[in-house]
Amino acid sequence: MDTSTLLRLMSALLKTAPTSALYRVKAMPFLRKGGNTPLAALGGAFVASLVMGFVCSCSSSSPPPPQISVQVSASVTQTDQGQLVSITATTTNDSADRVVTWSLSGPGSLVNQFSLAATYAAPSTGSGVQTATVTATSVSEPARTASVTITINPLPSITTLSLPGGSAGTAYSQTIGESGGTPPFAWSIGYGALPNGLSLNAGSGLIGGTPTEGGTWYFWVQLTDGAGETAVQPFLDIEVLPNTAAGNPVPFLNQPLVPDAVAPGGPQFTLTLNGTGFLPASTINFNDVALATTYVSDKQLTAVVPAANIAVASTASITVVNPTPGGGRSNAVFLPVSTPETDVTLSPAAGSPLSIELANYVVVGDFRGRGMPDLAIAQNGPQIYTMLANGDGTFTQAAGSPVTIPRAPWNNLPNPLMSFLTTGDFDNSGKLGLAVTNMSEGNVPILLGNGDGTFKVPNSFVDSGGSYTVSAAAGDFLGNGNLDLAVANSPSGLPLDIVLGCGDGAFNQGPVSANGNLASAFMPAVGDFNGDGKLDLAVTGGGYTNTPVNAVTVLLGKGDGTFSMAPNSMFTTGSDPWAIIAADFNGDGRLDLAIANQDDGTVTILLGNGDGTFTPAPGSPVTVGGGPYALAVGDLNNDGKPDLVVGNQNDSTLSILLGNGDGTFTPAASSPVALSAVPMSIALGDFNSSGRLGVAVATASGVVILVQQP
Repeated sequence: MDTSTLLRLMSALLKTAPTSALYRVKAMPFLRKGGNTPLAALGGAFVASLVMGFVCSCSSSSPPPPQISVQVSASVTQTDQGQLVSITATTTNDSADRVVTWSLSGPGSLVNQFSLAATYAAPSTGSGVQTATVTATSVSEPARTASVTITINPLPSITTLSLPGGSAGTAYSQTIGESGGTPPFAWSIGYGALPNGLSLNAGSGLIGGTPTEGGTWYFWVQLTDGAGETAVQPFLDIEVLPNTAAGNPVPFLNQPLVPDAVAPGGPQFTLTLNGTGFLPASTINFNDVALATTYVSDKQLTAVVPAANIAVASTASITVVNPTPGGGRSNAVFLPVSTPETDVTLSPAAGSPLSIELANYVVVGDFRGRGMPDLAIAQNGPQIYTMLANGDGTFTQAAGSPVTIPRAPWNNLPNPLMSFLTTGDFDNSGKLGLAVTNMSEGNVPILLGNGDGTFKVPNSFVDSGGSYTVSAAAGDFLGNGNLDLAVANSPSGLPLDIVLGCGDGAFNQGPVSANGNLASAFMPAVGDFNGDGKLDLAVTGGGYTNTPVNAVTVLLGKGDGTFSMAPNSMFTTGSDPWAIIAADFNGDGRLDLAIANQDDGTVTILLGNGDGTFTPAPGSPVTVGGGPYALAVGDLNNDGKPDLVVGNQNDSTLSILLGNGDGTFTPAASSPVALSAVPMSIALGDFNSSGRLGVAVATASGVVILVQQP
């Protein structure tokens, strides 16, 4: 190195060196001005040593190179099986690339791995609680790592399969059990409802409170955990026993009245009523007006009907009312006030048919308390229509009609099918309601009447005990003032289910009895068949069974909701018996039976012996049209003898059978009556205020209204 080069190097170093270094250079005596040693005399080794010493002196004051640090965080540190967890990493002192690599120890997998983020996928299977550790490692300095441990919980489940019952007025407390899942938990009622007075704590799953009324409530319980997973238990119910004391029975009125028709303008007359559950304080009501009533026995009442009540042609509604506690109004029986005729002439009313497609069942009821025959129609679907009578054969659809029937909590099958209707005051309100059979869901929806032609649906459900619920009949089987139901199921499940009314529109399952000899049940008829003052049942065994029972089974009520087989309890009918009606066809004060036999085109007439047994009537079975399916009873020609109307499905006709008063029947001259569609059910009422009964026919194309002229 020559001297000039060395000097340029030294000059550059001195300009950039710190003050302390410069001082040390200046202090060197051989570099001071006037020094004795010439600079050129410095050897290369010395200069190199000087430069190295200078450089080392400068760098010895700087900090050491920084170490990289890694941090990891996860969106949650515990989750459920099958869930995804977002994980992020941060690095410091890593200006070179700021990148980590990811690794997993334990079950699950890592997906969507990026330089500073990854997603952990928890395993979808496994028993018990599992853990997994996710680690981030610095690429620049692999010794630098950070980890997070994630707890994987089993999916949440509800472990409670049933709940204990309770009693109205008594505190209730029960916690729904659960397992698995990630806190926090949120509980709710997914469908259905708890008994009135009870509530579900959303945080703890505690059902608590004091139930206010009896009945069985069916509902879903739903649990959602902190990971967003949901568990549902759809088969829970709570039965609440009523705590009200037994009251007076709901009276039951037999058909026919005696007399069952009178001519207009006649004198006063004595009306005799036969039935069950009558009391010394019972009253006979003529169009909702009480008559002076004479108590004959618990099975018979009489009253004098003033001449003014029958001055003009009309049709009266006759009921029996028992006083409270309990008590209530009986079923209604019509009393036509018109001159007798030898035949029956039916013609379509104005506006007939009512445009309700897929009408499956029709029933008559005075839903407004006006003494007029309103109609309720069950559609082949989830709706019930109410049509209010105008008194001239026409009808007006009620406000709020149709009512959509809610789905049963225990059954989500598509296409609900409302197959049958029966009327009754199911909440002891004095207002007529409806019980509907939901054929496809094993459910009996209850519609409580508001007294103005509208209905409300209670928040309880009625399980029919079967999988194909076809019909029901109402009666006070306990004699306690609450209407109960006998529900027929065909072809599977409990053939005949007795559900006991609590007097508030809700029902509890009754004791299972008398089903041992029933292969299936299609339709029950209610009446006191052995004269002991307790309601009995006669049940057809045809219907939707693959092997129909060609007989009627008679079950004798014990007055406590249970039944026993009558002596020789199965009585032969025609082939495939469907509809059944109980009435006194021969005027001996004992209930008889009429049964429509679909496969052989006949109607069987069985005359009651008064002890629960029956004998075929002379001339039985009676041949009618093809495929008799529906039946109705009433005095159509006003001759004082009950007649039958039969709906025939195979030939779309109505057969009119005029009663002879001795248990035999003669086809009317006008029979059969042709229809434009298949009759599904029929109901009788004086729709045009003529004093003569007409016929409402439910068909798939609408409801046909046929009337008689005054």
